[in-house]
Amino acid sequence: MEELERGISRLSVEKNDLKREIDKLSWEQKRIKKVVKHIQICISKKEHYEGYRKNPNDKIYMVMNRKDVEAYQKSYEEIDIFLKQFPHLRHVVLEKLKTKSDKNLFRKLNERFIELQVKQGVIAKRHNLLVAQCDELEHLKNNMNDYLGKGKTEKKKESVIGAIRKHRSEGRANSKEKNKISKEAER
Repeated sequence: MEELERGISRLSVEKNDLKREIDKLSWEQKRIKKVVKHIQICISKKEHYEGYRKNPNDKIYMVMNRKDVEAYQKSYEEIDIFLKQFPHLRHVVLEKLKTKSDKNLFRKLNERFIELQVKQGVIAKRHNLLVAQCDELEHLKNNMNDYLGKGKTEKKKESVIGAIRKHRSEGRANSKEKNKISKEAER
């Protein structure tokens, strides 16, 4: 019986670990989707930002292209945060941004996204198998408890004095509630 309970707890721990892994992979997928938008903005606004960088004191240029420069800066900050969160993608993103091969960059990110989906599918299958095994073991445990009579508990006989005290405390609680209601009604 103890081995059965240990098996159930081991399976539930493993099941929770798999669930956390699935959540981590789905979070990375969501972040990849977001960063792709920011990369597109960076690529499209890069010329405006480079013009600003050549002469940051040019007021007319800044008035004309303020939104583009700010959009580039914001997107670049988001990409930087993404790269800090997922350092294993750093070399791919930075290399492709420097060489301006945006099609290859998007292809690489798409491949990573598909790879994450495949991993999620495999982990989800393992998770579902563990859930089924855990349910079977729980059912077996319940059947064994029923067979051995461990699940059945007899009611303890209460003393008459205990019953009277219990009844009094319930009566006091009811009277307090009635008093509160009557005070509220008087207001």
